[in-house]
Amino acid sequence: MNPFRDTIVASPWEYGGVDVPAIHGFVLDQCVNGVEYVRQRGRSAGLLIYGEAGIGKTHLLKRLRSQLTPAAPTATDRRECLYVWVRLQTSPRMIWRTLRRSLVDDWFRPVSGQRSQFDRILFHRLAEIRIAEGDLEPWYEYMRDEDPQGLTRLMDQIAEAQQLDRNTAVAFQHIAFERHRRDLHAWLAGTSLPAAALERLEMAQDEGTDEEREDEARRVVIMLCRLAGNDLPIVLSFDQVEALQTTPDDKDALFIFGQLVSTLHDSTSNVLLVSSVQSAFATILKEQLREADHDRMTSLGSYSLNPLTRSEAEQLIAARLSVDHPSIPPDAERTPCWPLEGQEFNRLFESGRGSISPRKLLLRCAERFESRLHDGTQQPAPPTPVSIQPERIALFLAETWETTLEEKQTTNTADRTEEIIRHGLPLLMPLVSPTIRQVRTETLPDVELVFESPRERIGVSLCTQSNMNSLTNRLKRLKGQFDKAKLPRLVVLRDRRVPLSKTAKAAAKNLEELEQKGAAIVYPSVEVLAAIDALRSLLSDARSGDLNYAAESISPQTVAEWLQACLAAPLREFVEEILGTPLVDQQDTGGDTAVLESLITLLAEQPMLSVSQAAMELKQSVADVLAFVQRHPQHVGLLGQPPLLLFRTECHGSAPRDTV
Repeated sequence: MNPFRDTIVASPWEYGGVDVPAIHGFVLDQCVNGVEYVRQRGRSAGLLIYGEAGIGKTHLLKRLRSQLTPAAPTATDRRECLYVWVRLQTSPRMIWRTLRRSLVDDWFRPVSGQRSQFDRILFHRLAEIRIAEGDLEPWYEYMRDEDPQGLTRLMDQIAEAQQLDRNTAVAFQHIAFERHRRDLHAWLAGTSLPAAALERLEMAQDEGTDEEREDEARRVVIMLCRLAGNDLPIVLSFDQVEALQTTPDDKDALFIFGQLVSTLHDSTSNVLLVSSVQSAFATILKEQLREADHDRMTSLGSYSLNPLTRSEAEQLIAARLSVDHPSIPPDAERTPCWPLEGQEFNRLFESGRGSISPRKLLLRCAERFESRLHDGTQQPAPPTPVSIQPERIALFLAETWETTLEEKQTTNTADRTEEIIRHGLPLLMPLVSPTIRQVRTETLPDVELVFESPRERIGVSLCTQSNMNSLTNRLKRLKGQFDKAKLPRLVVLRDRRVPLSKTAKAAAKNLEELEQKGAAIVYPSVEVLAAIDALRSLLSDARSGDLNYAAESISPQTVAEWLQACLAAPLREFVEEILGTPLVDQQDTGGDTAVLESLITLLAEQPMLSVSQAAMELKQSVADVLAFVQRHPQHVGLLGQPPLLLFRTECHGSAPRDTV
């Protein structure tokens, strides 16, 4: 094991690893002081952190999260705070929904073997109205198990004091009594839930237009922040702000982010907003944000993460060598810069040679460490940088793509489809067809994406809701909005892991009528969704300076060119299906949507189904069913010899929710 490898901190929620308090210690102190400022003043504030790629921005957020994480159960005499990490790999038009999901995910996360952050909010709120000395957890458990009616009365008092709306009050009661955690998590995060789950929760979910859903997410976030209270300051850390921009000149994305920061700053009293960006992007923010938004973002200042000093570099090397390794020679402890030679180490800090980031230093040490182990010698680094061969970068990108794609295939769930498409499709489109550009329209509230080609405009509406009432209402609105004069082509995108229920007759009818009006119904495969997710991840990492090879950041343009040259056929075919190119138009699949939806519903209930049984259920002939399957092999497969069995060609998807 090379102690100098693993230079990337992927998330502040990572545990373990080596830390050097002196590196960027001043900036960390400013963040901690910011938390205390918010706690004492009872007002929200903002702080901006910037630095070059590889300087350690996410590592600093990890150190901040670690320092703020409580190491003991909640007690009346211990100061605590809450932490949320928001990775802005999302569409700006759903930035509040991304924040909502990130906040809820992190607050349901158990922290350091203790209870979740939601539980800590509960303990603090209960202690405010019912004095309890010492540790709060045993007292809460006594109330829950021995005096549930008394706990219910306390929860009602909290809801009234905080002016919680009914849904939030009911949700907080479920948290207190540890009921329906999985469904509750999904509801609070904004995931569309089936009617049966909402009935168990005794909560409502009214999914309106895209703008209404974004407004609802904003209200939920602000209410949850208010629920935490001033005694529990909240650190909201925004990472990869650069990823919000679809193109370098995308000013709308920055305007929306600035508005979000200002709204949080002015509508809450217990939030520290920490934004981290690359140095060059800090200048862009100042130039392109409204002055009022930038002022709120930096109300407690903006701080640079500086390159390593000589002393800090020696401390970082020593910290990495502090781990036990049988191959570290005894004299390493007496050489502060080992495995680098003294002359090479000195050159790193010569005037005019640029700066040295932790990432660059660790990579240099990793290479020298391995050369020392292999042949017992140490080759000094060349005096001037050598350009990296494009072939090596291409190989690195291919390996990174495979790793990322495998991860996305494993984690892909239907509740992420909307975000993947809304963020990823505008990035994919120009790779397949450079003449396509994304345009905005305010007249089609249920059409999330509109693209313009040389021949026509194409709208994409994401109809992936699990709640059949919400889906029915959306499809009904779409029928009224679809006007071929304004939008020649409408694509209704469905996720077949969320089939229509047997009772959703109105939704099925609306979908069929939309198809009759000329709308195209498209079902992307799980593999395509995972590939789009991987694509947006690579491009976002490149924009944020987090994609690097040999300690050098790979530019978004290089990544885009590589993706364009190596784009898989299924991704190209998906874009062609969206655009309705002649190749796709020639396929005789019109009128199949109703049958496909019905068959998907059947296979969701019974994964293996005989052709004859399917024909009976669908009121089709066996020959018609077989012909249908041949037209849609990406959705339905055939197994065995007669009597043949039908099966879903993909079995990925969300695990069933709990029914407790």
